[in-house]
Amino acid sequence: MYLLTSIIIMIIVKASEVVVDEDIHYQQSEEEWKASFYYIPTNTNSNEESLDKKDGLPTFNELKVALNKYRDMTDDILYQLSRSHEVASRTEHILYPNHDTYSPMLLSSKLEHKIKRSAETLEQNMIVLERLLKPFPINIGILPNHKPDADDSTNPFTFPPKNYISNNNQCKTSREASATTSIARYIAPYKEMNDVNQRINDKYNGEEEPYDTASHILTHMTREWTDSGASIRRDTHDWIVDELLTYHNQLDSSTDSQESPLSPVLVPGAGLGRLAFDIAFTQSNRDTDVKRQVFYPFVVEAVDNSLVMGAAAYQIFHYHHSEHDEENLTMYPMASDPFINEVDSERRWKSSVFPEDKVSDQFNLLKSMKQSSDAFHQPNISYVIGDFVSIYASPKHGAYSSVATCFFIDTATNIYEYILTIRNLLKSGGLWINLGPVQWHRNAQLQPTTAELKDLILLAGFEIMKWEISDKLIAYRHPDDIRVGTRAEAYRPLKFVVQLQPDPDECSTQDGNTSLLSSLEKVRQVTGRKSMMIPKEDIDDDTSNANSDDDDIDA
Repeated sequence: MYLLTSIIIMIIVKASEVVVDEDIHYQQSEEEWKASFYYIPTNTNSNEESLDKKDGLPTFNELKVALNKYRDMTDDILYQLSRSHEVASRTEHILYPNHDTYSPMLLSSKLEHKIKRSAETLEQNMIVLERLLKPFPINIGILPNHKPDADDSTNPFTFPPKNYISNNNQCKTSREASATTSIARYIAPYKEMNDVNQRINDKYNGEEEPYDTASHILTHMTREWTDSGASIRRDTHDWIVDELLTYHNQLDSSTDSQESPLSPVLVPGAGLGRLAFDIAFTQSNRDTDVKRQVFYPFVVEAVDNSLVMGAAAYQIFHYHHSEHDEENLTMYPMASDPFINEVDSERRWKSSVFPEDKVSDQFNLLKSMKQSSDAFHQPNISYVIGDFVSIYASPKHGAYSSVATCFFIDTATNIYEYILTIRNLLKSGGLWINLGPVQWHRNAQLQPTTAELKDLILLAGFEIMKWEISDKLIAYRHPDDIRVGTRAEAYRPLKFVVQLQPDPDECSTQDGNTSLLSSLEKVRQVTGRKSMMIPKEDIDDDTSNANSDDDDIDA
């Protein structure tokens, strides 16, 4: 048994020293499709180590941290198993002295097999993660669909919001609206916490936590880019895309443009970008005098606050499936699951290959369509890395015609921020399409029911077009999360489509000069939240050190 422990230690060292010599191949030709990536530094997604003080460019330190944490977790898993093996062996030696040490019925024998398989699968996961989490070309401080000189007169909204649901057609003044009775207890002001454990344990002093661990990458990769997650995407992404197409087809007859009236589409909480990819690669047909045209109507902008997610998304978007065999793309998404609620261990060793063949088929179709038409327009997708509220609650509003959120709204610390930010960025008549649970995360200060959430959305000036709770259970990561084990991991998601309405005329005298961003900043100050504003001294340092002529970096 002591020899086994020595072998385990050797395997741990091997898994922690994986070096990848072969790089993923990218579609770097100007003629081939590429997605653009952008990084918007804010006070909520930046720290002293995330940006280089000399040139203001990302250091990609988060990628190193994520890989190191996964190595540590791998070591912990193998140590836990080896310790369990030692406990089982000593117990069996005393309680079953007459049994063969290697009897397959003894738990120690089963643990030996589990240790071996865990070491192999976790090592393969480490290889995959090191292929994905590496620096990549990125633009700094630019919003792809933001046009500074554009006329925003088509969006007449003001802030604070007008009274959309007044029963007596009378509008309260700001003073009257704020005259409420306070029953709250003391809320401590925000203070920076250097101790990670203290920050994790204080759920009221936290912010929206980015999904930036390597384990999150494996979970999202399974759901978004493998055959294993296809049934989940049919119940989630396909529903959102179908709703977009339904409204697109109703509006498209009034325009000759290939771009949909619902463009651009913003996808907050984009993760590894599959929903944004599916929307951007959705095709639409139009009959002309010459022939039937097939085109991609949706311009899509994804946004996520995790640089780690953005790095992995970049590799997937620019990956050419045919240049690798399946062994290099195989991962084991359940290898690091907790050792609880298992019927047996076989599910733990199930592999998934990414990206699925359907993605390669879409790229091949794209190439053939481009070769057959000189006027062909490629899918348009961009990915922004930054804090959703800080970026899109800015004074410039009405830049987007639709928003698609999937498994996103329950990540909010204060759901009012998400709702009003979406209101701010949408054009008048713009659509918000949502699917996901309301399993409010541990950082949430507000946890409304779906009925209460509906009232908040109405209050912000949206009209409910569709609102329902799914009758079907949908797994979060893998279909087996429902069928296998002694506990099911699944949701009955909230699905809705709402449309932003114009401000009511009867409230046109209400003061509308207040900035949403400044109001949300005040809310954060009085509710114990971290400021969204980057300290002035940090801005001055970045301005004096940054090279304004160099917006891009090369991977």
